[in-house]
Amino acid sequence: MGEESDSFFQTLFAGGVVVFVGKLIGLGVSFVSVVVIGRLLGPNGYGVIALGATIMTTTSTLVLLGMHNGIGRYLPRYDDVSRRRGVLVSAFQLVVPTAVVAGAAVAVFAEPIAIWFFDDPRLTPVLPIFGMAIPVAAIVKLSVGGIQGLQLSTPKVYVENLTAHGARLLLAVAVLLAGYRTIGIAWAYLFGHVAAAVLGVYYLKRHTPLFSRVEAILMRRELLAFSAPLVISSVMANVLADIDTFLLGYFTTTTDVGVYNVVYPLATMLTAVLTSFGFILMPVISELHANDQRTAMKRMYQVVTKWIFAVSFPLFVLLLIFPDIAIRFTFGQNYLVGASALPILATGFFTHAIAGPNYKALTSIGETKLLMYDNVASAVGNIALNLVLIPRYSFVGAAVATTVSYAGLNLTYSIQLYRRTGIHPVSAGLVRPALAMTPIVSGLGLVVATVPSVTLPLFAVLIGGFLACYGVVFLRFGGIEREEVMLVSHAESRLDVDLGRLRTVVRRFR
Repeated sequence: MGEESDSFFQTLFAGGVVVFVGKLIGLGVSFVSVVVIGRLLGPNGYGVIALGATIMTTTSTLVLLGMHNGIGRYLPRYDDVSRRRGVLVSAFQLVVPTAVVAGAAVAVFAEPIAIWFFDDPRLTPVLPIFGMAIPVAAIVKLSVGGIQGLQLSTPKVYVENLTAHGARLLLAVAVLLAGYRTIGIAWAYLFGHVAAAVLGVYYLKRHTPLFSRVEAILMRRELLAFSAPLVISSVMANVLADIDTFLLGYFTTTTDVGVYNVVYPLATMLTAVLTSFGFILMPVISELHANDQRTAMKRMYQVVTKWIFAVSFPLFVLLLIFPDIAIRFTFGQNYLVGASALPILATGFFTHAIAGPNYKALTSIGETKLLMYDNVASAVGNIALNLVLIPRYSFVGAAVATTVSYAGLNLTYSIQLYRRTGIHPVSAGLVRPALAMTPIVSGLGLVVATVPSVTLPLFAVLIGGFLACYGVVFLRFGGIEREEVMLVSHAESRLDVDLGRLRTVVRRFR
């Protein structure tokens, strides 16, 4: 890659690392809040909150009409202030009224939703609160879309990862200590989103012309033309992500919903790196595609996928081989029944992660109709699998349906991305360490299978030995490539430090 591509790569890495660190912090805060809520409310009470939060998340995503992705794509393509303001104003004009109507509908029809669909009247008082959160959550996502279009990383971390999750955690602890239960937690979700929305709009005011007096060149039709397929894609993506929770609530009990919704976030932690680099990769790939720099696009995609694998693989092994320990030391004994579903979900989300940011790449090159068709097919298949498996196998069936659906969808995305751009995730730096680690992971699994009970000291020894082997194997077989060397040099110049020892390691494993 040339100097210009190196600059893109440095932007991508710097932004991705910032988002990743913020994502880890946000996941940590969110995870602690889920653990606190889940432990104190128990599987039954947490199931009520999980259903309300899923309704809020799903509805707020649907009413976005795909506009957050439209902002992320079009904002970096315009230099003219009127057009940049037009992108933002058009998106807000289309989304906010729709979100208000949708939130009001959830609030008004809370009782029929709770009783007729979920057969649980305890949902009735919490649904109006989650309904009020729908337009607020939509504003948060629009703000993050604007931040993404500016190729800024730190504001995204503050808005989405720190403020929303942090405020929710503090409020949840406060209301639980005050003796309030599910209704108090619902209010904590609402005000967490309010705090994030206020901060997100502040960043848009500071970094974009959204509130300037420049006349906006509105582009509602153009945004809708680009985003309309993404509306259906968003609907189908949410079906894929949330239909299992809804159908569990319909066919089983809120207790099963509560169990499933503690193992699900454990498994989705595997996508933290994918989400982090995907956030900043979309505008970068969009700009490279506009300049027809296909070689740089392909190389960037492969190196990012290698990094995603490198960070995600140890967590995948932990969830795959030690699900009981992962659940016991987070949510407690009451949720151990979910250990049978966790390895299945972990496999699904790991394949999703190592396929690379294929969805973002296809969005960047404008293939939104293709994504729509893919997501419709995947969602229909996912619904069919859930309808067959959930009544018979409960949350284990839901986990199988999710894993099969994500594997099929990512295979489809990857094939289509390759056919249109020549981009694929496979590289020697990814395949060689994966093959080298296969016998080590198999041996670890065999040891665990033969031990009657894995105690905490034994777990520490096993996982410590695995991590040591993994570090050596990855450096030896994954290698240090040109991009890593460039980033070490860039860090030296930016930080004015001597990384001589790190350079020695780099030379040894090149």
